Amino acid sequence: MFAAVAALMAACSPTVEQHGHVVPERVVSELKPGLVTKDGVVALLGTPSTVAPFDDNVWYYVGEDLKTVAFFRPEIVKRTVLALHFNEDGMLTEMSELDADAGTEVAVVTRETPTAGHEMTFLEQLLGNVGRFNAPTGTGLPGPGGGGPGGGF
Repeated sequence: MFAAVAALMAACSPTVEQHGHVVPERVVSELKPGLVTKDGVVALLGTPSTVAPFDDNVWYYVGEDLKTVAFFRPEIVKRTVLALHFNEDGMLTEMSELDADAGTEVAVVTRETPTAGHEMTFLEQLLGNVGRFNAPTGTGLPGPGGGGPGGGF
C-alpha cells in the first residue's frame, strides 16, 4: 500500500524542462557593445533563436523553463529573451534582456476566409471517389497506366 502511494506521489511531482537558449550571466558579460561582431556572438552563443522579420541586424535568443505536473498542460515558469542589435558593419551596438512581462498577448482570429467553390461534406468526399479506381480498358493490368501488353514497357 505504501509503495503504491509513493509511486503515485512520484508520478505527480513536477518536472522542469529547459527549452531554447539558456545564456549564462558570464557569457552575457563578455558581450560588449562596440567590441563584439556577429561572428563573435555566434561563437559565444550559437545561432540566434530568431532574427527580426524586417531587420536582419536584430537577433533574439529565447529560452524558457517549463514545469509539467502529471498530464496537465505545461506552465511557463521563466522566459528570457536576449535582444542583440547590430549596425550595418555587423558590430554589436545594443543589447537588452526581456522577460515574460515585456511580451504582448496576441489575440488569435478564429474566423475563416471565404473561398470560391463548393464545400463538400465528408459523405460527398467519401462517395465521390467510388468507381474512380477502375482499370483503363485495353491495358491488361489494373490501375492507371496499365503496363500490360502495349502498355509502354
